[in-house]
Amino acid sequence: MRKIRMLYLLLFIIFSTFIFSGCWDLREINELGLVTAVGIDKGNSPNRYSVTVQIANPTSQKSSDNKGSQQGNEVWIGTEEGASLFDAVRKLVNISSRRIMWAHNNVIIIGESMAKEGIIPIVDYFTHNPELRLKTAIVIAKGEAKNYITAKVGMESPSGVSFIFLEGYRALTAESVESHMLEVSTELENEYGNPLISEVSLKEATMQSGSEDSKKKSSETIELSGAALFKKDKMLGWLSPEEARGVSWMLNETDDTVVTVTDPEYGNKNVAVETMNVRAKIKSEVINGIPHFSVHISGKGKIVEEDGTTSQSMSEVKEYAEKLVDKKIEDEIKNSMEVVQKKYGVDVLGFAAIVHAQNKREWDNGLKYKWQEIFPQITVIVSADINIQSSVLHQQPMKIF
Repeated sequence: MRKIRMLYLLLFIIFSTFIFSGCWDLREINELGLVTAVGIDKGNSPNRYSVTVQIANPTSQKSSDNKGSQQGNEVWIGTEEGASLFDAVRKLVNISSRRIMWAHNNVIIIGESMAKEGIIPIVDYFTHNPELRLKTAIVIAKGEAKNYITAKVGMESPSGVSFIFLEGYRALTAESVESHMLEVSTELENEYGNPLISEVSLKEATMQSGSEDSKKKSSETIELSGAALFKKDKMLGWLSPEEARGVSWMLNETDDTVVTVTDPEYGNKNVAVETMNVRAKIKSEVINGIPHFSVHISGKGKIVEEDGTTSQSMSEVKEYAEKLVDKKIEDEIKNSMEVVQKKYGVDVLGFAAIVHAQNKREWDNGLKYKWQEIFPQITVIVSADINIQSSVLHQQPMKIF
């Protein structure tokens, strides 16, 4: 009896290998167009979309000549128009000969004109796409997005892949903001949310080969700096890199950056301080129907560069540098608030959510119905406290004898 059961089990295993072998939805890689970057612009006629994709070419072959240059096509770039984004994407198969796959896409670049018209159709399409990762970066381009798909990003290639590194190092300068599809879609679905999306622009760069003649080649590269400010899904304007950093302090996106200050005590020389573990605490209080906010920035720092010499002790230098750094951070935040409140009058900082959480009764009793009118009038008091703990330079500064 035991032998019969073993025989049945063996037959079942053999039979199963024929039934369950393979994948029912298998798609060969040479049949897919793996998108690494996409640019979206307005079409040539009203209510039409232009979609430009950068597709990795896994079959490309590189060969090096005797001068060290590489040949071969690493990416394929194509553009199509359609009455909808889905229509334009489907039409890409007419010229790409492959089905478009979004699982490896790294960045969605939206053209300036498209952003001013409204980004709801774009966010709706990509959040409905099951292949897209919601942590995909989304940026707004100065000019047309398609020009950025062909541009180089940093020192890597293809540009869609290297954008991961560019966006990953964003916090080192904090001159742009963190913007992914998840954050943008969440802001748009929030009744009082207004997105703040990173800005990209084209900048000239020079490439020099390692060959004997050392030929230089100029090209355009993508710079991630500044931000686009939105009222709901329509772009209103730009924040400069300095204004974007002022906002970043309040959004807790400046954990590790550099603040350079000028010290009038010794010849207006510069002192560079690297900040670490920076956190913003925002509190609100409603007085006579108007919210008042206090923003406190705290963190640590270390002196990484001093352009001049001084006879002061290290403790005196640190104490003086702390005051200069604190004031600069406070000024950056105040300048950004002036632009956001007075020029655009749009709450991109989530202050509405803070009032709602900390002053719920006042919010429910009327503030939520007139927040758009009240926001430009709110008072914001800013304070910073950066504790400079050590220096990567000499513990005792150079002295003049």
